[in-house]
Amino acid sequence: MVKTLFFASGAAVGFVLGTRAGRQTYEKMRDQSVELWHNPAVKEKVSDATETVKDKAPKLQQKVGALAKKATHHGADGADTSAITASTAGAPLEEATTPTPAAEPTVSPPMGGKRTP
Repeated sequence: MVKTLFFASGAAVGFVLGTRAGRQTYEKMRDQSVELWHNPAVKEKVSDATETVKDKAPKLQQKVGALAKKATHHGADGADTSAITASTAGAPLEEATTPTPAAEPTVSPPMGGKRTP
C-alpha cells in the first residue's frame, strides 16, 4: 500500500512538473513562430509565392484538364474507349475465369520425420 502511495504521488509530481515544462516549451515555440511569420522578409517571400501560384494556376488547370480528358477517353493500352458501338452496348458481359494450372505441384515429405500412410 505504501509503495502504491509513493508511486502515485511521484507520478502526480512528475505530471505537474512535466506539464509546466511542456507548456513553457510550447509557448516558446509559438512565440518564435509568430515572430517569424511577422518578419518582413518572410512576408515578402509568401507574397511572391502567392503571386507565382496565381500566375501559373490557369496553365496548370488546363494541363491537368487535358490529361484527365485523355485518361478518361483512352484505355490502358492506348485504344480509344470513348465510343461504344450499338452491337456491344446491350451485350452481356462474359464471366471472368481463372486459368487452372497444367499440373499439380508435388510436395515431398519432410526429411527425418515419420511417414504416415
